Amino acid sequence: MLPMPARAISHFSRVLRPIFASRFVMISALIHLLLVIFLSGKLLFSRYIAPPDFQAEDDGRSSEEAVPLPQSPDVTLPPPSLIAAPPPSASVARLIPLASLGMNTTAFAMHLPTIAPPVLSKELNTEPRERGFGNGNGLAVSLPGVMGSRIGSGRESAGQQYGEKPASEHAVVLALRWLQSQQHSDGTWGNSFHDAFTGLAILCFLGHGETPQTSPEFGGTVKNAIEALVNEGTRNEGRFSGKEDFAGNDAAYQHAICTYALCEAYTMTKDERIAPVLQQAIGYILRGQRLDGGWAYSYDKSGDFHVEPKSDTSVSGWQIQALKAAHLTGLPGMEDLVQPALDVAMKNLERVFNPKDGSFGYRKAGDRNYTLTGVGVLSELLWLGRPDQAVQEGLENIQSKDLKYDGPDCNLYTWYYDTQACYQAQGASWDWWKGRFQDQLISKQSADGSWPPIGGRGEAFHAVTEAGGDGPVYRTTLCCLMLEVFYRYLPTNQERALGGKVKGS
Repeated sequence: MLPMPARAISHFSRVLRPIFASRFVMISALIHLLLVIFLSGKLLFSRYIAPPDFQAEDDGRSSEEAVPLPQSPDVTLPPPSLIAAPPPSASVARLIPLASLGMNTTAFAMHLPTIAPPVLSKELNTEPRERGFGNGNGLAVSLPGVMGSRIGSGRESAGQQYGEKPASEHAVVLALRWLQSQQHSDGTWGNSFHDAFTGLAILCFLGHGETPQTSPEFGGTVKNAIEALVNEGTRNEGRFSGKEDFAGNDAAYQHAICTYALCEAYTMTKDERIAPVLQQAIGYILRGQRLDGGWAYSYDKSGDFHVEPKSDTSVSGWQIQALKAAHLTGLPGMEDLVQPALDVAMKNLERVFNPKDGSFGYRKAGDRNYTLTGVGVLSELLWLGRPDQAVQEGLENIQSKDLKYDGPDCNLYTWYYDTQACYQAQGASWDWWKGRFQDQLISKQSADGSWPPIGGRGEAFHAVTEAGGDGPVYRTTLCCLMLEVFYRYLPTNQERALGGKVKGS
């Protein structure tokens, strides 16, 4: 190799000398440049490529914020909040614009995957299914305003407003866990009357806002129960109780209770597989209505009601609750079907009302005192929404009786209706009832979450359920539904405050 000229070496050295002298500064600058490029790229990816966290578009509040209930008819329902989502999923729920529904609603997030509870009963059917019940399109489900308080923080807000004691909510959770432990492997409850008890249990879970999509603890329980009813309804063309032509005195009860449960299940999940069975089930109730507006055992429509009244206020009460729930489903055409039936049903309640003591009779005025008065009062308030003279006198009748779980006149079936009747009416009747019934139920609940036998025999059905081994489930479902009264359905005065009318609000 030829030697480099001295002049060139001197010039090259002068160039390299400052570079070597500042090599640490240059290395540091290069590292910082790489960091800037990396962080800038991550920021751009997060902003324009990665999906954003879900958030309601109306007011941007998080799902944990409480929703204040309206305090007077002049206050409109505030923007909806979202229930805390179940474990993270790959999909992002979308909220249906409430304005497009033309009604006051409360929305909660509904994610695609069906969430199984972390701890299941040993008898619960946990076999994997091809499809789980629930909204299959990933959209949020909007609830009618009257049902919105059962979701998320709405429960606490409603409880505070309407006088719920903290121990009542604790009792409800214990009851739900006990019911979960009693579910059979096919998704049902009970022995002799498994349709009725499955329907009642579903109402308990849904009343607490537990759905297959939103409940990590109870989602699998509710899913299996809904599937059990839908499968039975599909096999029997929409009939429940498993009896051809609704034979037997229990059939009309069981069918209405199951229909009631499926109406709420559809409203809270909008699962399209429930709708066909539900529509068939409602059809039987509508066709079974008698000319006087009531319903009888086995949906019997024979005979002249002027000569031999067969309409049974007890049977009618469950049909009315089912039809009111159907009215809230939002299914196309359902309102036009059930509204005339419920209007006529109110006429039958007028027929059995006894103005002498404010009671609603069994088949005619005055043939049973007190036991069915809550049925009549609740039915009128649910549909008409006005405390007329019969309602006022009925409430006074309810308040005239003793309220002791271990007393000789205790009847949980009666209490179920009376609790809702007083709550819907509010005012003095609710002030008198709310503390008494909570104290009785809370103090008598067993440690496992169920309720023990009552002191009195009351309704004959108590004895029947005891003999068939269904007494604990029967008592626990009724007591649980009573303690959920604070948030299951807003009272009539709040329905009006929400800006709607009671018929279908």
